[in-house]
Amino acid sequence: MSEAVDAEYAPLDVITIGRASVDLYGQQIGSRLEDITSFAKSVGGCPANISVGTARLGLRSALLTRVGDEQMGRFIREQLTREGVNVDGLKTDKERLTALVLLSV
Repeated sequence: MSEAVDAEYAPLDVITIGRASVDLYGQQIGSRLEDITSFAKSVGGCPANISVGTARLGLRSALLTRVGDEQMGRFIREQLTREGVNVDGLKTDKERLTALVLLSV
């Protein structure tokens, strides 16, 4: 087999299972949620964060989860792919929406 094919079928180092969400963080640090005027978005949820972190460390990681068939679900899939996370186990559910979290820090 070629190296490309070997890499495609290589065993995973880490598999995380659970929630993936879109986190919207208030950009006005220290403000009350009521006073925040702009947000930055990122992938959230412990399993998703762990899969991204381990991929950044060079491990072959995958996430098993479900997202909605809308812009938030597409954002999660695209971000995880950009980060090098295997998304073969990320299923799209046409009946449900993707989790969305609003945070102020």
